Amino acid sequence: MNSLILYLSPVLNRAVAGLAACATMALMSAPGAFANNFFSWGTGGADWVSNLPAFLSFLETGSINDRSLSASIRDSGWTADEIRFGMRKVYNVDVVRVARFLNSREGINFLSLHTSSYYPRNGQRNSAIPALRSAIIKASLGGKLSSVGIISNLPVDFRLASEDSSDGGGLVICAPEKVDQRQASSLVTWYLFLPACIARDVALY
Repeated sequence: MNSLILYLSPVLNRAVAGLAACATMALMSAPGAFANNFFSWGTGGADWVSNLPAFLSFLETGSINDRSLSASIRDSGWTADEIRFGMRKVYNVDVVRVARFLNSREGINFLSLHTSSYYPRNGQRNSAIPALRSAIIKASLGGKLSSVGIISNLPVDFRLASEDSSDGGGLVICAPEKVDQRQASSLVTWYLFLPACIARDVALY
């Protein structure tokens, strides 16, 4: 991992360093963030808060020992097996190209769109883009990107805006043509498709 970072250009080195600083500042100012190992789901307007280790255990073993996680799976429109497979599915990426894309105008637009209704729980909307970008870049460092990698590297706890909120106009799924109405309202779906869309857009950039 360290050798890979050394190959980044000076500009990208500064960008990644800046992202790490932003993530650290956001984490320090966000009580109840991932330092407390909690993971927020949103499904059909409901906001579920699960224990992150319980979620990771579910992905590994299939065991569901968390009531909020059980509810979010039940209401997501996906089966438990589909979620386990999709969250762990790995996409081959080049971290340099990922960082370059996410710092480009097109990448910033992508991040802005996908954080319009999903942003830090502490209400600091301006930290949504750098926080998500930081998580994606960190999850890509080994050349493999996955949903669970992004989730595990989020520096702060995110929340989904409520259905009656004026924020964002609803959850943005990057491949809406591939899901039904029930799945389109679930944050599970947002995470399932996010790495695939990033890998696609990075390849095209």
